[in-house]
Amino acid sequence: MKKRSIFGNTWMLLCAIYLVLPLLLTVIYSVTSDWTSSLPRGFTLKYYSEIFANGQFWMSILRGIVISIIPVIITCVFIILALYTTVVYQPKLEKYIEMLCMVPYTINGVLLATSVLATYAGSPTIFSNRIVMLVCIYCIGCLPVTFRGIRNNMYAVNVRQLIEAAEILGASKLYAFIKVVVPCMVSGIMVSVLMCMATIFGDFAIIKIIASAQYETAQSYLYNARNMPIQGTSAVVTILFIVTLALTLSVLFVQMRDKTKKAAVPVVEAVDDAKE
Repeated sequence: MKKRSIFGNTWMLLCAIYLVLPLLLTVIYSVTSDWTSSLPRGFTLKYYSEIFANGQFWMSILRGIVISIIPVIITCVFIILALYTTVVYQPKLEKYIEMLCMVPYTINGVLLATSVLATYAGSPTIFSNRIVMLVCIYCIGCLPVTFRGIRNNMYAVNVRQLIEAAEILGASKLYAFIKVVVPCMVSGIMVSVLMCMATIFGDFAIIKIIASAQYETAQSYLYNARNMPIQGTSAVVTILFIVTLALTLSVLFVQMRDKTKKAAVPVVEAVDDAKE
């Protein structure tokens, strides 16, 4: 057992070094003026100052955030309303909605983007707009993660009992769901939202196919930055990595806070029982 444990820890350490070392070297390279020999020479923040002063870069970041938020909000509203309908009125429909939401797992994003572009490009409908195409494609891609996250959280808070209790006090089903159930699900919804946002923000292939020339996001900016000096490209990579890491850490923070609250509930209840 000890040999297996040592082997496993060694393997994980090697994998961590393999993944972290390129990022570390990229960060170091972004703050050096020259690295033609074995060691870097000259500390400089010149490339960061140039990027921060570039309005095009900040616009690409803003576009990336906007195109990440809109599909996630639309998908969350759709999933919440669909689950409300199934849980309260038609429980038998849940398995069919789950099957529908899991379909995107079987569809390659590049194939979906190519198909949508070939179908709607040049058509007289609103779907010919490249931004609308992006929103629709990302809404489809967000369905599995959003559905599972919100559904699991909905069952964790015991929706039916909460609605029944609110109805006893005179509230309608919809009012009870909006005012009682949804606030209890905020942390689960936030986790799903942040996970989908991080995925969409880091996407390049779909943006490149659909709207790279018309709607430059952060990943498109990074692709175009290949013509910059290597230190400048490294600085862009570092900044985008920090943004994506911040989104990921936000997910972990929300999850940890939710677990802490759930763990504290039994303790509070035990204290209340002891006082009584």
